[in-house]
Amino acid sequence: MNTRRISCCLIVCTVILYSAAVAASQYADYSRRPLSEMLEAYSRFETNLQAGSNYNVGAAAALMVAVGKKGGREVFPFLGEKALAPVTPAFVRAAAAEVYASLATGEECAAFLPEILKIGNQTVWTAGWRSSVLPACLHKIDDAIAKGELSDETLNLLVGKLLAHTQSLSVPRLADGDMIDRFLIQHCADYATSRQRLAMWTEYFDELGDESWEEDLREKFTPTKESLEAIPPRKRIDLRKRFPDLPPLPDDAPARSPVKVAIAVVAGIVALAVCAVAAWLAARRRRVRETT
Repeated sequence: MNTRRISCCLIVCTVILYSAAVAASQYADYSRRPLSEMLEAYSRFETNLQAGSNYNVGAAAALMVAVGKKGGREVFPFLGEKALAPVTPAFVRAAAAEVYASLATGEECAAFLPEILKIGNQTVWTAGWRSSVLPACLHKIDDAIAKGELSDETLNLLVGKLLAHTQSLSVPRLADGDMIDRFLIQHCADYATSRQRLAMWTEYFDELGDESWEEDLREKFTPTKESLEAIPPRKRIDLRKRFPDLPPLPDDAPARSPVKVAIAVVAGIVALAVCAVAAWLAARRRRVRETT
């Protein structure tokens, strides 16, 4: 690499570092300013982010945290909106969601959690932003359950949505499967020995590759999967009896097409009719022989 190219690279790096320093210093100033100015500053960050500029993502996330600390419940709707907005970068989304969870009640977290689980499921990595948000929400919900502050209806609704999340083929289990699994063991009767749990862990292992960290996960969770496989099939609970909206399981018998079902029904009716006619003819012949 010649001297001119090295100089150009150094200049570019200097500009990037200067921009980051300016953004950080702006955030430090904003933390001491009125909430209205902080919200205005975030709107400028958001404009830059939507335009494709990513150098100030860290400052935008830090500013989001400062907005939450300064505004408290006043900015609760703002935090929820930014956490769920598709255009919000994952790093900023995680900051908004964590502050939201810290301000929310257990009941509010129970409504918020299924919504954040719908976002960022394209790959394991894009869903990774939830790694700190999910435990924050589950902790709040657990506390509310322990204090009797979460209604049975809300808990049952949440459990159904979490079960559906673990069964969705479009969801990478590596991102949050273990945390949700532990929550469901505590709060969903029969989940520990269910067919749905075995399906979730089977899919989890199918996602594991050959990287060293994936090998560590395989070693860690192999006893869990083996213990589920050791349960006799007749003793595995199918939670669809309680949650009928859950999707089919991989080991279900293949569904027959409506046309084939209709043909089978017609064939059965014809067979019954033939049997009935044969029985009638046999009875008639018997009566004829008896009268002669």
